Amino acid sequence: MAGLKIQNLYKNFNIKNENIKVLNDLNIHIQDESFVTIVGKSGCGKTTLLRILCGLEKQSEGSIEFIGDLDESNIKRKVGIVFQEPRLMPWLTVEQNMAFSLIKERNKDLAYDRIHKHLKMLGLENFKDAYPHQISGGMAQRVALGRTLCHDPEIILMDEPLGALDAFNRRKLQKEFINIFLENKKTIIFVTHDVDEAVYLGEKVIVMDKGSIIKEIPVNLDYYRDFSSKEFLEIREDILNLFFK
Repeated sequence: MAGLKIQNLYKNFNIKNENIKVLNDLNIHIQDESFVTIVGKSGCGKTTLLRILCGLEKQSEGSIEFIGDLDESNIKRKVGIVFQEPRLMPWLTVEQNMAFSLIKERNKDLAYDRIHKHLKMLGLENFKDAYPHQISGGMAQRVALGRTLCHDPEIILMDEPLGALDAFNRRKLQKEFINIFLENKKTIIFVTHDVDEAVYLGEKVIVMDKGSIIKEIPVNLDYYRDFSSKEFLEIREDILNLFFK
């Protein structure tokens, strides 16, 4: 299993000869088998941070230390990401899309068992032969999640995976993510701009603004949480007050 430490992390982009600071001196400790949400306004650097963690971007300064059996040689094998858009291949079925992450797996029995375990867990068994255009947006996002789970990463990064869904599918998949966390004990880092979602899902909420961390807030509430409870609303207000003082 794995956690990570981020120390003195900076990221700058050079745009038209202007140096734009996107991430500014981030220091984060994410423990093994924890569910951490990162919340902030659009453009605060959340997605850039995830792209650095999964190796799609390189930081300008600072270090990332993966705790456990992770190092630079196996980061792509052990870190999985779910994007806001499902990014399914339209010419492949649901089952084939989920199997794509196992294309290099030599043990075919293991691959088959893993695919069908996650088809069942995500309620996709009856749609395994359907193509992406034949399923709903919520189901497509479940397929994308299943593809990542089949890869069996130690750390799962989620970049606003529910941002394009209606409220009904959003709530259903929020509960699905909690189920997956409780059953599989993965380390999950979930980016969102929805404060309610951040409090509902995270054991800890990291609040970002303008490329910096302005606060880390522990959420000491049992799953599953009540959006209308006094404790939930107090944490929600604490976060919102950071932006609207």
